Amino acid sequence: MGEDDSKYVTLSEVKELISEEAEKRELTYEQSLALSHAEKFVELSSEDSLKLVEELNDNFDFLNERLAFKTADILPVDQDGVKAIFSKDRYTPSKEDSEEIIKVVKKYL
Repeated sequence: MGEDDSKYVTLSEVKELISEEAEKRELTYEQSLALSHAEKFVELSSEDSLKLVEELNDNFDFLNERLAFKTADILPVDQDGVKAIFSKDRYTPSKEDSEEIIKVVKKYL
């Protein structure tokens, strides 16, 4: 897969993909660590996490695909959580925008 073929996936999807692979064969050490991490931190099904990404993309013009997927993985429930997602981005959402993001996230929790 070339650089142009890459796509974002949620941590829920990673968990699902690696779990399916584990049923077929023995995982490498790194894959086992990734699965363990995903099992520990995943709170939504892959279906719900993708619905959340879609809703975020539909409702917030300032969210690019990377930030929408990151939001679906982190599931911020307060201002600090939203700030953490945007910490490396040039744009910082207003308090009102952050509160709206939190409202959308909480619908899925």
